[in-house]
Amino acid sequence: MIVPPTVRPLNAPMRARLDAFLTEPRLVGTPQASGLAFKWCVSSASYELEPRIVKAQFGDGYAQRRPDGINTQVCIWSLAMKNADSTTAGEVVQFLSARNGVEVFNWTPPRQQAEEPVVQDVICPSWSLAYGDLVSDGTLLYNVSFRFEQVFL
Repeated sequence: MIVPPTVRPLNAPMRARLDAFLTEPRLVGTPQASGLAFKWCVSSASYELEPRIVKAQFGDGYAQRRPDGINTQVCIWSLAMKNADSTTAGEVVQFLSARNGVEVFNWTPPRQQAEEPVVQDVICPSWSLAYGDLVSDGTLLYNVSFRFEQVFL
């Protein structure tokens, strides 16, 4: 004969903690932002969105689609700084190199109409440096292009 284990009922404080655990919103992870901000102006900026979806394809061309999790619309920015002086170009490349494509930093997209600008948490997985125009006094300018990907913390 199998005897079921005895289960003690929860006392009031334990029951309250369990109810709170099951109903209160909880932070699912620790924010990783570095507190650093990209402070330079860019001369060109564009972004693309490609929502992440899950698609189930059925016969006769019928398909069902749904969002793939939360935060399914991620901004991917293509940015450039054209004809920057050597000091500015060096600072930008040094900043991006120090983040190494993994450290999150803050960036404010250009041309915002709101009173309080929206700041995005981003990473920079790739960047490039090219020679820009040569000024008549011999000053060499540089073109820096890079890509920012929005992340959610």
